[in-house]
Amino acid sequence: MTQFALKQVTCAVCGGVSEQRTLQCVSTFGRPDLDGRPSVMARSTMGLWTQLCPACGYCATTLTQALPRAREVVHSVTYRARLHHPEAPALFNRFLCLALLHDAEGLVRDSAEFRTHAAWVADDAGLEESARRCRSEAADLLLNAPPLKHWEHREDLDWQGWRGVQLVDLLRRAGRGEEALREVERIRREGASSLMKQLLTYESAAIARGDTGRHTVDEGLGLPSPPELQPIKDPLLEYLVGNYHRLLTDTEQRASSMETFNTEEGPRWATDHPEILALLTEGKAGLGRALERRLLAEHPDEVVINRCPKCGVPARTAKARQCRACPHTWRETPR
Repeated sequence: MTQFALKQVTCAVCGGVSEQRTLQCVSTFGRPDLDGRPSVMARSTMGLWTQLCPACGYCATTLTQALPRAREVVHSVTYRARLHHPEAPALFNRFLCLALLHDAEGLVRDSAEFRTHAAWVADDAGLEESARRCRSEAADLLLNAPPLKHWEHREDLDWQGWRGVQLVDLLRRAGRGEEALREVERIRREGASSLMKQLLTYESAAIARGDTGRHTVDEGLGLPSPPELQPIKDPLLEYLVGNYHRLLTDTEQRASSMETFNTEEGPRWATDHPEILALLTEGKAGLGRALERRLLAEHPDEVVINRCPKCGVPARTAKARQCRACPHTWRETPR
């Protein structure tokens, strides 16, 4: 669910007060595109990612904050021309104005991000050349960016190398396939998770066939739909997750929704986390059995495994009296 609010905001550049829509929360279903664009519903909120001061034309993610050289840039000819460019979508212009503001501060990674956002707007508007140019400029900035600080390197183990995959995708979609392949080799040398290696393999194949189109992480991993929309595929595990989700650890919850993807060596779990892999040693069925033992031992007065008296398959809920696997019902049994 997406929620936004209307707020009176004071511009940090000119002091003007204006009413702005601010994003309060947004739900995200599914993994992003290979260049980082979020999936629905988050991608539909791009219009709320920037604020524009109607008095001075300052663009920002939050008007109440301004970069040191913001006033100078906002009044420059280049900025004004970009903001009011008549042949481009207004949101496209705003993102590029944000890029100009960050260019002036030498914040190249932020500038690359805003150019990438502009490319997404151009994609939606069918402006292929504008999208290609924005991606190419973003890629140039990232290729020449200073090394990340040690705290900026922190990535989830399964997403180690994700920034590199995004750069490869920017280059591929900008039509710079040879450079993209060089980045693929660099990322492999420096280290990437199993998931990211699979995405790099997918990118390499796309480059080989001259594909410069949009693709998603799910496509790259061969996953047909987001994991939260797929069945758990084990009745006991589904019963435990559905009825006692609050009693599961974060690792157990992640393991219960874990999917597999195909690699050159065969299918494997879509994670490198040793704790999750340990829980999945015997597959989803083994995880269900292990969770049953733990929950019954630790919460004997709360956890009830409601099985069909005829076939033994767990019902959907603790109070259900109809089997989902066979036609048997036991409604006459006292609840």
